[in-house]
Amino acid sequence: MRLVIAGGGFAGFWAAAAAARLRRETPSLASLEILLISRDDRLVIRPRLYEPDPSSMSVALAPRLAAIGVEFRPGEVASIDVAGSTLRVGQDEIPYDKLVLTTGSHLARLTGVLDSQGFDIDTLEGAANFDRHLRELSDQPESAGRWTVVIAGGGFTGIELATALPRRIREIVGTAAIRVIVVDLAARVGASLGDGPKFAIGDALAAAGIEVRTAATIAGADSNSVVLSTGERIACRTLVWTTGMRASPLAAQVAGQTSAQTDSLGRVPVSAQLRVAGTKHVFAAGDVAHAVAADGHAILQSCQHAQVTGRFAGHNAAADLAGMPLQVYRQPFYTTCLDLVESGAVLTTGWDRLVQATGDRAKEIKRRINTQLIYPPMEQDAILAAAAPSVMEEESFRRRILAKAT
Repeated sequence: MRLVIAGGGFAGFWAAAAAARLRRETPSLASLEILLISRDDRLVIRPRLYEPDPSSMSVALAPRLAAIGVEFRPGEVASIDVAGSTLRVGQDEIPYDKLVLTTGSHLARLTGVLDSQGFDIDTLEGAANFDRHLRELSDQPESAGRWTVVIAGGGFTGIELATALPRRIREIVGTAAIRVIVVDLAARVGASLGDGPKFAIGDALAAAGIEVRTAATIAGADSNSVVLSTGERIACRTLVWTTGMRASPLAAQVAGQTSAQTDSLGRVPVSAQLRVAGTKHVFAAGDVAHAVAADGHAILQSCQHAQVTGRFAGHNAAADLAGMPLQVYRQPFYTTCLDLVESGAVLTTGWDRLVQATGDRAKEIKRRINTQLIYPPMEQDAILAAAAPSVMEEESFRRRILAKAT
């Protein structure tokens, strides 16, 4: 029997670990082959790519997978044949008995001429290119907009990047006149994060000297300027796209072979057990899955939901092979912790995003999340112990995380 996990992000890694955990506990799965396919041997710590030195924001996949008896194969899944239970990697056709689709998402950039302009922090390579560009600006002749950065998109990533940039650029150039401008289609920056954190966000943007342009989009750009849909032209050497995410095209490919319809983010619908609608042998987790977390709320394309859906999908795919009951995925407790750099952070809980901590206290929690909690362990027993398909309840969060922040 072979279980294949397509994708090596947070969802994919934890799907593999959960399947390996059940295999160790279940005699009938002793011969189960677990194969994870990913472009390269790196689990990118994507939530940290707004920080300096992005080259350090990844950990090796292969040794962690080897520790739990999961085979790693470098490569990119080009296509999936649902009816034939095969997928194609390069020239090779790989059969599977169960598949967990965890190929993630990519930046939803504009099409056309604008697609070739600007930078992103969506991938390790993109973040490294952006970091290199900022450092190289100090060697270039003085020009209008040399230290002006326009960020297209005022959501979670855009806000974290915007508040980080003034300090980051000062460390490169010193006392130059720095402008950071966030452009967002909504009526206010951070509108997608709800009303709870809006005052903390507004105060942090003001304290960092961030300019905002709302109800606007990028209408044109070249290497020296950006033009907004309002007609404003901004002298600018640096444009960064943080315009939201769209699921891997493989989600639509799988949906096209079934009765399923992808949602507005390109995600494929799944059952409560994370089985792709209209299939028997395909599960999905993370950014490609339209799963219900709680009370009708669909999961977000976030590390938080990717890790948990990955555990449930991997467990259920292996359990299905063993003829065991599948577990229902639910994730009723949801938190956000937004880094505001020199203004600390803001922590919210629940889908209505009630503020629980701000400033230094929230910053301590954010630092712990980013430097400890999202990193997978290296040792076999630690990985498998953490791979159980379970969720953190609010009481546990308050005791283990919130109460420890002073």
